[in-house]
Amino acid sequence: DDDDDDDDDERRRSAPASASDLDDPTVEPLVDHRRRLSKPPAGYSNSGNTCFAASALQCLYHTRALTAHFADPEAHEASRCFLKKKTDACVGGGARKTLAKDFCVTCEYQDLVRRSLKAKPRGRVVIGALTSSIGKIARHFVRGRQEDSHEYIRSLLDLMHVGWLKERFGEDAEKVLDPRTQETTLVYHIFGGYTCGRVICSACGHESRTYQSALDFPIEVAAGRGQAVSSVAAAMRRNFVDTETLDGANKYKCGGCRSYVKAERGSKIHVSPNVLVVPVKRYQLGRAGKITKFVEYPKTLDLEPYMSSDAPYERSAPTYDLYGVVVHLDFMGSAHSGHYVAFVKLANGAWCKCDDGAVTKTTEATALKQKAYLLFYERAAPRGAPPTRTPAQQARKETLEAAEAARQKRVRQRREAMRGDANGAKAKGETGTKLLTPEYDVKTSGAQKKCARDDDDDD
Repeated sequence: DDDDDDDDDERRRSAPASASDLDDPTVEPLVDHRRRLSKPPAGYSNSGNTCFAASALQCLYHTRALTAHFADPEAHEASRCFLKKKTDACVGGGARKTLAKDFCVTCEYQDLVRRSLKAKPRGRVVIGALTSSIGKIARHFVRGRQEDSHEYIRSLLDLMHVGWLKERFGEDAEKVLDPRTQETTLVYHIFGGYTCGRVICSACGHESRTYQSALDFPIEVAAGRGQAVSSVAAAMRRNFVDTETLDGANKYKCGGCRSYVKAERGSKIHVSPNVLVVPVKRYQLGRAGKITKFVEYPKTLDLEPYMSSDAPYERSAPTYDLYGVVVHLDFMGSAHSGHYVAFVKLANGAWCKCDDGAVTKTTEATALKQKAYLLFYERAAPRGAPPTRTPAQQARKETLEAAEAARQKRVRQRREAMRGDANGAKAKGETGTKLLTPEYDVKTSGAQKKCARDDDDDD
């Protein structure tokens, strides 16, 4: 947002929701989130260049699995949150003072969700600390400055994810837990997926794989690999179907035939997420302007053509329904100014446009004609299981564990043998047997020998 644009509408659009709005008996109760998500949401008041956060938070609010979790009264008890516990600290002169330990993004987001559920349809809700303390979400964020909506969502979810890990495993959770264990939080159960990078040797057919976890699946819309992209489907094909030939000076060293060979490199989606977030990369490094062309996106997206042939947990087809679109309305193609709005799909199938505190009804056709920046898709049927090791990964894990167990056994046997030898030697020493110690020849220098002769002469 430009400051001039915000100043004109600030008084009109940033009024907080009143107590009467939140306590109105006609508003659905907190636990009835399903019915509440079928009604138009409350708008999020703009408190000064906060449209990037308001649009992102509207899409997260309409992520039903996430909102259902925070609608549960026992989801995250703020009074018992380890980050916001009140602790007694010594102050000068021996006095004691109660201090708040830290900022908790989970507590703040939960508070926003619950206030949103209680608010009147098309009412207004103040975002709160999620924008007023934005520097605690990411250090490079500055309050009152226009930030990137995608970066804001990622920082929010990452901080929430780390908070859950620390709450359950302590402050050193990120250091002591392996990556696979870390990827078992609610954030990864909802948004997490895996990509599989593959390189196939053209000589021996050896295949090398690399797995990478992901919370979103960005697509490039700039021309690349000799083709321009005009749709999400084309970009997905370029990312997860097309392959690149490694040849000439870029040959691949095969782990099978142990030589530099021609190979094919590509990538697939190995584990599909329950909620698919697709950032449309409209910004390029070294480019001042934004890629403003329209990129077609479907209301229903099928990931099956982009999945690995041995993808696990796919008990049903990985088809997704669009429910959220974040749009950056630029000024003359500028990447550094503009305004963010969101289009969200309600639980009853209707669509709304959320422009900060203003919420209006719109149509699906309108929502599908936007120059989208972020797309949110919800899986039609939940994934079969949370991402765990594949059979090949499990077999390798068991092999490594068996090898480690065998090594530990050999170490124990050597230690026991050494302990037995030491005890036997001690027993022999106690019976009067002289313990033999090896004698070593110590080489002496010429100066040392001369000193020794001088000592003999003196005697």
